[in-house]
Amino acid sequence: MRILRTLTDRAPLVIGGTGGSGTRALRAALAAAGVFMGVRLNESGDAMDFEPFLDDWINPLLGRARSLDYRLQDLPAEILVPVRHGFRAALATYVRDRPRGRIWGWKNPRSMYVLPVILDRCPGTRFIHMVRDGRDMAVSTNQNQVRKHYAALFGHPLPPDLALASIELWQRANLEVAAWCQARLGTRHRRIRFEDLCTDPAGTLRDLLRWMGGDYGDRIALAGASAISAPSSMGRWRRLPAAQLAVLEGLAGTGLAKFDYPLNQSSVT
Repeated sequence: MRILRTLTDRAPLVIGGTGGSGTRALRAALAAAGVFMGVRLNESGDAMDFEPFLDDWINPLLGRARSLDYRLQDLPAEILVPVRHGFRAALATYVRDRPRGRIWGWKNPRSMYVLPVILDRCPGTRFIHMVRDGRDMAVSTNQNQVRKHYAALFGHPLPPDLALASIELWQRANLEVAAWCQARLGTRHRRIRFEDLCTDPAGTLRDLLRWMGGDYGDRIALAGASAISAPSSMGRWRRLPAAQLAVLEGLAGTGLAKFDYPLNQSSVT
């Protein structure tokens, strides 16, 4: 009980997004700025204490709700009880290593699929929603989330064209998380575009640290910004054939507009 009571003094800061959206860069920047981001991490900086829980429960939750915007009270007891127990156990393991008096949290992109579960256990949770241009995401080699969760979210098998499935999941998952955050978290969520983080790392991080609170100055923001650099893959969608690009933009026009990604002019005409 002592471990769990510590959750009320400083609520966690959680970073999530569709796979490959830049959560790794942001986690590295926050860790460099002094935020505790966990001990048991994989090479991408994901908090591995939560991985078994996410593997076990994302698809049952999505299969039941067909959405990322769901309410725990709508779940049957045979799902709700073990979901709560599983997350409580994963969280208790994670917080054993948390230093007192520091802003803390974790990065695991798939946390975005279980935000209602996280908020249920940690009512003061703050969430950073990382978004990257869905056209870049569609042609990424990182399609783990698509392979794992597309069928559960959409209710039909994964189609053979991974690029189309990827941008479909990108749009739906990000729009639903954005709606959930606006309704449930309000000012306790922040959306950061990967492109903005890479273009102006110091300014973006300075604004984020100010939102987080704590004693952060420009020096710390600059230290965190030094961990960020734009990858060569940013903007790779511009090299796509016009016909393929038009199909992708046709599938995800709503999401691209929502997150301020202008359509390619050749696709518009």
